[in-house]
Amino acid sequence: MGADVDAEAGAGSGPPGAGDVERVLRELGRGGRVAVAGAWGAGRTTVLDGVLRALPGSADRSALRITTARGDQDQSFGALAQLLSSRPASELASLAPQQARLVDRLLHRGPDERPLTDGDRLPLRLALTDLLGSRDHLLAVDGAQWLDPDSAAALGYVLRTLPAPRLRAVVTERTQGRAQAATDLLGGHPPQVDLAPLDAEESAALLTAHGLPTRWAAALQRHCGGHRLLTALTCHALARLPSAPGHCPPLAPQAVAAAAAWLRETLDPRARRTLMLAALTVRPSASLLLRAGCPDAEEHLAQAVEAGVLRTGPGDGVHFTATALARAAARAQDRRGRSRAHRTLALAVDDPVHEARHRALAQDRPDQGLAEDTELAATVARDAGERALAAELFLLAAEITPVDRPAPRTRRLTASAREAAAAGATDLARQAADAVIAARAEPVHQVTALLALVDAHGQALTGVEPLLARCRELAAGHPELLAAVEIRAAIVANIAHGAPERALRAAARAAELARRGGHRPLEAAALTMRARMERVLGTADAPDTLARALALGVPAQQSGIRNSAQYLAARHAVFDDRLHEARSRLTALLALAEHEGDAEDLVDVWRSLAEVDTRLGACGPALAWADRAVRLSTTAALSMGPAWYTAALTQSAAGSFAAALRSAACGARASREEGDGLYVARNLWITGAVHLHTGEITRAAATFLALAEAEESGPPAEPSTFRWQPDAIEAFTRAGRLPRARQLLDRTRAALGAPGADCGTGAALTRAHGVLLAGAPGRTGAAPAAAGDEATDCLRRAAAGFERLDQPLERARTLVALGRVERARRRQAAARSAWEAALDVFEETGARPWQEITRELLDRAAAAPHTGSGSGRADLTESEARLADLVRRGASNQDAARYLFLSVKTVEGMLSRIYRKLGVRSRTQLAAALADRP
Repeated sequence: MGADVDAEAGAGSGPPGAGDVERVLRELGRGGRVAVAGAWGAGRTTVLDGVLRALPGSADRSALRITTARGDQDQSFGALAQLLSSRPASELASLAPQQARLVDRLLHRGPDERPLTDGDRLPLRLALTDLLGSRDHLLAVDGAQWLDPDSAAALGYVLRTLPAPRLRAVVTERTQGRAQAATDLLGGHPPQVDLAPLDAEESAALLTAHGLPTRWAAALQRHCGGHRLLTALTCHALARLPSAPGHCPPLAPQAVAAAAAWLRETLDPRARRTLMLAALTVRPSASLLLRAGCPDAEEHLAQAVEAGVLRTGPGDGVHFTATALARAAARAQDRRGRSRAHRTLALAVDDPVHEARHRALAQDRPDQGLAEDTELAATVARDAGERALAAELFLLAAEITPVDRPAPRTRRLTASAREAAAAGATDLARQAADAVIAARAEPVHQVTALLALVDAHGQALTGVEPLLARCRELAAGHPELLAAVEIRAAIVANIAHGAPERALRAAARAAELARRGGHRPLEAAALTMRARMERVLGTADAPDTLARALALGVPAQQSGIRNSAQYLAARHAVFDDRLHEARSRLTALLALAEHEGDAEDLVDVWRSLAEVDTRLGACGPALAWADRAVRLSTTAALSMGPAWYTAALTQSAAGSFAAALRSAACGARASREEGDGLYVARNLWITGAVHLHTGEITRAAATFLALAEAEESGPPAEPSTFRWQPDAIEAFTRAGRLPRARQLLDRTRAALGAPGADCGTGAALTRAHGVLLAGAPGRTGAAPAAAGDEATDCLRRAAAGFERLDQPLERARTLVALGRVERARRRQAAARSAWEAALDVFEETGARPWQEITRELLDRAAAAPHTGSGSGRADLTESEARLADLVRRGASNQDAARYLFLSVKTVEGMLSRIYRKLGVRSRTQLAAALADRP
């Protein structure tokens, strides 16, 4: 696909940190004083540098900077000495002679070397006030936590005496909470800009800037926790590697070294020992560390939280904010010291699973009994849904299995590979699989381990064909093993190659092999994959194939919820716009995924719920589901393309168009790097749609042209499964590419077929047809007026279709299009009526970006010359007139909502339109306007 979305990865955001600089500048413009807070390495100095560069005149002598370091707090007047020594002699010459002598004593210049006394403090403050008050200055203090008390007192006096803008100030402080030292220095209640960790999209931007794969963003977030210095160091280290690693980047030693410096800088040795124990356990908590012999655990953990090293969890639990920090804390002891710590923790934990883990980690030689205990613990963890922990425990059990027991060792390694794949732990899956192959295990174990390694690749399946070929060789003569291989072959064909027909053939082979082998779970999985491909290709067999899969009665969790027939049934309900049924099915699967599924199961269910809730107009829940999917994809190091697509989809409806563009650009790039054509296309769809909605028609048309050309090169997909075509038709129409728009409309309608005319895709195509008719009057053979009537008829039918399907956002979007057509026909009242009805829906549902679009259209309409029949009450609709009368008589918004059977949000939106129409700004003015008009 030729559309270049890489340049849009930072659309609306700039490089990481740019937004923080903008926030500081904004606060400076408002009040002239601002505090900046962040943990060690959060980028406070970088932001301060950016502010000084951005401010006009900051490069000349009007910018005053003080930079502190640990220990400066013990140097009396040290910060003032730094400030005054940087001023040119000509500036200091403006001081009165007595003041100049005082400054010389402070700077240890001249013959008078007496130290300053208490009696000198006030004259020094006055001298500093005169100096800084002589012209406009910006005072930049980097590190208020290390200001010496004498300098802080003098600077505080000056800041209280000289108002902004004569003396503006930016003060940074290393802290996670309220910047108390900066606040005390600035006085009053200054605004505070907190430097939050980078999110996954910002980490992706840094990877791009270093020429590294975007698909590493999730692993980078897990390694560095969004910490800016650790992230920057890791990117720099990875960029210097001679060749890029595979699916996941390694944890850079430079990041671990920096994390160790962070710990040394912010925590004393006793607290670091407590953190070493915390890093060695899966679920650190104050109570556990107290039992492990750390009497000051609560105090030490509180210090670490304050330093940004730890984050609090449920109860008294904590967790490290970055893997690099946990690794650095653990490496504070050597191997022997860590073994002793694990033995201590084994006695302190109250969970037998974690006791077995610590005992195994403390062991340095084979132990059959301990290996059996560890395997049992791994089984318990697996059954509890803790797949990553189970993978670690199975591998530990294998490592301490005696060499003369190859069968249990192979079993444990195979189980480790399988659980690691479910947890998305590619490196651990590879380690276990390599051990199985090296041991020359039986073919069934080798195939299972290799397939687990394939599964661990997530969406990044390009290049796994050699693994599948090896699996076919090993599985010869074993139909159930070959069935498992062919299911993966079908997935690879669909995701990596965009070849649904090839995927369908592989799924059919898998179903037959599984049936011959008598393996019902595999047969159900193969039939499910076959039904999925039949639906994509638009064949009539999909419902029957899915019914056969469901009839086998295999529990959804047995082969992975996301691959189950039950989940596909929910997806079919989404495709068919049976949204309430889909939501009911997904809610049931969510409960199952939360207890028995893996991270990828949860992400897929959340993503589907986000899609359903977006269509149903539940904007808040949709955004929350999408955010959960992105967060878990990040922490579990899953492929990010699908989660970013869902984030872009929901943001384009309910959040912000800028955020949607950023997510879609990151998602397209990550998916392209993984060879995942499906989600490259889906992220491009949202990119094109946002450009369409925001008036970037040329860019929208170029993006959709890439999608259209890609689809034309292969078999057409069933439009209800991927709904980009209606937006593309609108974009081509508005770009003047009318033949392309007509061709795509005809092609998509033919692919959808008559049964699809009543679904959401059919309604969207009807809307697109209306836009096309309105954009091509006279080219359809009808007179312009007749074409306009036909266009508005299409749009009204589309709106009615969406209302019948209970899709309020699509209905309201159709009303926006209807209003535009009516405005082009010079029917201003009809246009306003359509937009007002749309705005009611957008306000009711919380669709923020669409509220902005619609309000702008209404504002333009209000500013245009009025061609209606009157003013005042005559311009109000019947509902608006009733509301206006209620308000005139003193009803509150809540009272009016109850009386009119509307929501308070709808009342607020209607009242805004009434104010706009009547040219008033308050209830008092409204009452007067209604009294003066008929």
